Amino acid sequence: MAANLNGSRKNMTPEQQYAEAERRAREADRNGGLLPVALLRQAAAAGHAPAIYALANWHLHGKGVKKDFKQAVALLKKAAAKKHPAAEYDLAVSYELGEGGLAKEPKKALIWYRRAAKDGDKGALIEVARCYYHGLGTRRDLHKAIEWYKKAAKRGDAEAQYTLGRAYEFGEGADKDIRKAIRWYEKAASQGDKKAKRAAEDLRADVEEQALAAKLRHSGRVRKPVLTVHSSVTKP
Repeated sequence: MAANLNGSRKNMTPEQQYAEAERRAREADRNGGLLPVALLRQAAAAGHAPAIYALANWHLHGKGVKKDFKQAVALLKKAAAKKHPAAEYDLAVSYELGEGGLAKEPKKALIWYRRAAKDGDKGALIEVARCYYHGLGTRRDLHKAIEWYKKAAKRGDAEAQYTLGRAYEFGEGADKDIRKAIRWYEKAASQGDKKAKRAAEDLRADVEEQALAAKLRHSGRVRKPVLTVHSSVTKP
């Protein structure tokens, strides 16, 4: 039986080895039993990026292997070098926080966040925006930050949508535009963001109040203050 199993492993491609390792890992999570560490290592050793990334996470969390942050980061670097978006993102986090034996290097963090974003990691878009907004690893640049927040917002990120709303409301990194502010607040609110819902409601109320005041001015029906003589005042 073992010989047949080993033989079948040899006939597997790295992609098949990884898929089988993932299937057995899910089964082990549900029913208990040994994790397919050897099979995952074979796929990783063959250079399959998802397998390398998965093994990095197993070392990070001590799943089936000894918890080892340095080994996890070493594997992240290998997977990131193969343009695996999640590995690029996690490597950026490691550089930003100084984890896994790495020194804190904000510039490298921004580089890897940008690479992760370029290779399709949606979460990396808002991290790049955050770096430009706060000046992490680069000089502070609100206009670039807003460009990246827009990319994340268009991909459906509620936090980016809320941030764009604030940018348009207060003119931070973008021209002040209340209607655009309301639109982005409402997009974030539709995803359950309570802050965005309140902000949209407050702005809408302000816009309606201003519109009513303008209409009254235009019609000449603006109420003039009335001078009131109180009964307590003694007339001469």
